Amino acid sequence: MGKYRKIIFILVKFIIILIFIYFSLLSFFKLLLFESIISVIIPTYNRENLIIKSVKSILNQSYKNIEIILIDDCSNDNTKSKIKKLGDKRIKYIKLKKKSGANYARNIGIKKSKGKYIAFQDSDDIFHYDKLQKQLENLIKYKSDLDFCKIYVHINNTLNYIIPSNNTVNEILKGNIYDTLLTEGNFISTQSILVKKIYIKKYLFDIKFPRLQDFDFILRILPKIKVSFTNEVLVDLFRQKDSISNYKEKLNESISLLLISS
Repeated sequence: MGKYRKIIFILVKFIIILIFIYFSLLSFFKLLLFESIISVIIPTYNRENLIIKSVKSILNQSYKNIEIILIDDCSNDNTKSKIKKLGDKRIKYIKLKKKSGANYARNIGIKKSKGKYIAFQDSDDIFHYDKLQKQLENLIKYKSDLDFCKIYVHINNTLNYIIPSNNTVNEILKGNIYDTLLTEGNFISTQSILVKKIYIKKYLFDIKFPRLQDFDFILRILPKIKVSFTNEVLVDLFRQKDSISNYKEKLNESISLLLISS
């Protein structure tokens, strides 16, 4: 009996050591994870009444190692003064010398960013508290280069829906992301993605697109990278009356550009 007790004692001691090593390694990798800067790029134009709520949703993220690069596309309102009042050193405010469009602004933000990872936000949308943390964990877990999540779309407070739909999610989980994009249209909006900077620097946004720039970007980058999906709603997208998404002529122009580039 004494011999068996000794063996059991040694085994228990060994298991305890293994558990200690496991949690030590887990803490180490979490430390490495949280040392990675995420750059969140926001293009804006005359959104002084909405921009602060959007920026605060980023500043209040559970993941704290961030920088916000706010590219002001020649606003003539009080955007700059309102941003400065926040007094947060993680915000980098850049005002363009001439109005150049959201895609140009995003590209400037990418070039000015310091982060290993890039996220995008629009000046009237809201990140959920744990959006960046959950997507970064997914990137690490699946060793992917880009992760995207679900978005809750609000249109003038009357029409609400989730992108991607349940049927689309089923196809995504089967691994049919690219084919589903071609058959159903885009369900990977700029606000939904977290991507490694080394890849997005190679595939900047095409400034010719007044709309569907995210669709064009995704179609170009997707065959070159590994993609993961966070199956949760992590962004609230608010489409305003003056949103460029409401202009059909811009949509038709962008569809023509997509067809030419495909």
